[in-house]
Amino acid sequence: MAQAWIQKSSGNLDRLKLRDIPLPEPQVGEARVRVHYCGLNLADVFAVLGLYSATPRGAFTPGLEYSGVVEEIPSGSKTKLKKGDRVMGLTRFGGYASHINADLRYLRKIPAKWNLAQAAAFPVQALTAYYGLESLGWISRLPEGSPVFIHSGAGGVGLHALQVCQHFGALPVVSVGSDEKMKFLEREIGLSREQVIVRTSGGFGLELDHKLKRFQKDGFAIVFDAIGPPFFKPLYNRLAPAGRHIYYGSANFMPAGKRPNYLKLALKYLKRDRVDPLEMISSNRSVMGFNLIWLYNQVEMLEELYTDMMEIKWLPPYIDSTFEFAKAPDALKYFKQGQNRGKVLLDVQN
Repeated sequence: MAQAWIQKSSGNLDRLKLRDIPLPEPQVGEARVRVHYCGLNLADVFAVLGLYSATPRGAFTPGLEYSGVVEEIPSGSKTKLKKGDRVMGLTRFGGYASHINADLRYLRKIPAKWNLAQAAAFPVQALTAYYGLESLGWISRLPEGSPVFIHSGAGGVGLHALQVCQHFGALPVVSVGSDEKMKFLEREIGLSREQVIVRTSGGFGLELDHKLKRFQKDGFAIVFDAIGPPFFKPLYNRLAPAGRHIYYGSANFMPAGKRPNYLKLALKYLKRDRVDPLEMISSNRSVMGFNLIWLYNQVEMLEELYTDMMEIKWLPPYIDSTFEFAKAPDALKYFKQGQNRGKVLLDVQN
């Protein structure tokens, strides 16, 4: 038997329940992994609340990434992994579990200098940052010092996006939700105060103009956006010609409570920012949206993407906090408030 968190019906965080589930023998092409840590993502929260289109129908287990130790690999499986290896993995849901029969194609050995907690904080964030900024944004083709705007620069994806910028020589300008996060980026990451905007302050558009003038830039080459309105239009309007607004999330639609207020969400949806396609042609700007879970079934593309991104000398991911596995709902409630700096994890083995 294994343990897993089950959401029988979406719409409320309180419906998430820890249950014993059968643990079948792994099939050829799989490995049984004893999970040590699960990484939390915004997609988990939106899925549990019934606001994520990719959520499986009916009862499901949240979780897109994890780390652990291989317990068993059936004979006949083509892999270099072996029993006892430390691994990190991707899964299309099902990550909040004590054991996973994992598809070998989505497992990777953990870098020798990383611990299991750091490994669980890596796959989704790094792939999101690299795919968005390089595969879609073409950051590697930008001139040295090109300005790139990153929302939530102190979050898990944001911290990885900063490393992508550093690797390719881009100039990051970021937003954060508090003065504490700004100080964190100055102290831990080495950003200057001129590179950070605190979103709680007024005059967001004027601050964008100040940053661009400060660095003598005419506009942002890339905007990396997981928040959306009311910040979408000010950023889009400050894209340089041929600039790309990469849109991969809408954190602004996160409900404040443990269940959605559909009326408020509907009003937000109706008032959301829109872009005129004809204006995009005349201004030579583009908006590109992506959902990382789409890549899960693109196995060859995912393999190539992972190989390419590992050319970056990634720092061990920053861990904000770790919750006991039995307290997954509390972890999600904390995570959805957006106070974290870096990754929030579930510790499965304690």
